[in-house]
Amino acid sequence: MKKLVSVVLVLVLVLALGATAFADSGIYVTKNPTDEVRSAGGTAWFVSGAASYNSLTWTFMSPDGTKCSVQEFRDRFPYTTVEGEYTTTLTIRNLGTDMNGWGVFCSFYNYNGPTDTAMAFLYVSAYVAPTYTAPAYTAPTYTAPVYTAPTYDYYTSGDTTYFWDGTSLTDLGNGSVMYTGTDGSTSFVNEDGSYLRVYSNGAWSSYNAASDTYEGGMVYD
Repeated sequence: MKKLVSVVLVLVLVLALGATAFADSGIYVTKNPTDEVRSAGGTAWFVSGAASYNSLTWTFMSPDGTKCSVQEFRDRFPYTTVEGEYTTTLTIRNLGTDMNGWGVFCSFYNYNGPTDTAMAFLYVSAYVAPTYTAPAYTAPTYTAPVYTAPTYDYYTSGDTTYFWDGTSLTDLGNGSVMYTGTDGSTSFVNEDGSYLRVYSNGAWSSYNAASDTYEGGMVYD
């Protein structure tokens, strides 16, 4: 009988100690939400985390210190959308400047009750539209064409050899010029434009400016 009582007492003690250890276990917050700075019309995200909890919810705090549930916050700002009130990420869309300075925190629950995270704050500034800078207008510049005088095949300024476009010109002193071409041809050109040209292969051609006629053949024909 004494042995049975001793066993029962040990079991009761073990159960009592186990119950005490379980009751002392609390929720451990692993992540506190951080402040969000946004422009009006934007979206804010608050993220929290904890261990050893069963459920959670978010709570808002007005700048005057009044607590509001997520639904009360929706009712107060019907133009906004709040999502994730029972998850670790709370999303607030279409922010307004009248939300500036509001706080928010997450409460994690287990059988011992809630454990709150630190409070984060929402800062909303007025939306500033991007400025448009018109491109600077640059008037087109006009460049006048360069005038180049026409070139001629001969000179009549004495018995002098000239170089015209890489070709040797010899003034024969009688109003005509001997024109040595780079292709090996030799031409005799008068002031009126008439010429006789002999090619390196023995062919010849001529032009009579007075009659505007051409002739040609071989020198050795």
